[in-house]
Amino acid sequence: MEPEPPSQVRLGTARGAEVVKVAVMALYALLIAFGLCKALPLASIFLCALTLPIGNLVVRFVQENHKEKSNVFMAKYFCVRLHALFGAALACGLVAVRVV
Repeated sequence: MEPEPPSQVRLGTARGAEVVKVAVMALYALLIAFGLCKALPLASIFLCALTLPIGNLVVRFVQENHKEKSNVFMAKYFCVRLHALFGAALACGLVAVRVV
């Protein structure tokens, strides 16, 4: 008897594009939620909100190009850029409040 290969779950490109959309929306929903409950300072919320165009770029790019493997490969670079800028904006907002 041969050992059974490990099972892999594949979402597919259309469903993967929806996961990206939900993840980006959840990121900004959490930002708003933390702002409303005063867990984050206003400076952080404002600076993180400036990354909305990049979040929109990620979602649009993945939804438009999810069927082409060569193009969807570039999505990870957009996602890394969003992650880095959102984190830097969050940190700058926290530092700005601390300094003042």
